Amino acid sequence: MREDIDAAIARDPAAASRADVAVNSPGLHAIWTYRVAHRMWQKPALKPAARVLSTVARAVTGVEIHPGATIGRRFFIDHGMGVVIGETAVVGDDVMLYHGVTLGGRSLARGTKRHPTVGDDVTIGAGARVLGDIEIGDGVQIGANSVVVKDIPAGAVATGIPATVRFPAVKGEDAYDALYRDPALFI
Repeated sequence: MREDIDAAIARDPAAASRADVAVNSPGLHAIWTYRVAHRMWQKPALKPAARVLSTVARAVTGVEIHPGATIGRRFFIDHGMGVVIGETAVVGDDVMLYHGVTLGGRSLARGTKRHPTVGDDVTIGAGARVLGDIEIGDGVQIGANSVVVKDIPAGAVATGIPATVRFPAVKGEDAYDALYRDPALFI
């Protein structure tokens, strides 16, 4: 919980204090509930209860995270409302999602990996859709409202519908600095 709060403080300029974030962040509440539901999901007898817990969290926070998803450390969802993370999604460490992001499937096949794998240090902008069993490399930036249906290599920037992949103009640029330099990431 402490790491999740630290991640929120580091990434949310509106965060007034640790207590403010802990009490008022629906994204954090959704993550914490997911972490409990995910542990429950690991025990077959508790899977139905895990699904109920995730459904309650969705009703309260507006964030839907399937308890079968795998999510790393220091994960942060800013604003939260409308985020959907599917059952077979894998999310790395230090990932940030904005509101309305979908990590969704493109297949109806049961028992297969249907959702994306997101690397470490990835930021996905508001309203973006990342769909299917694809790989999003470490350090990727996905622009708001983009639709990603193909693998994105590490360090790339993906924007548009369908997403166009390019690399930052400034090699090694901090991901958050890139957001301000490249307006397409916000659109």
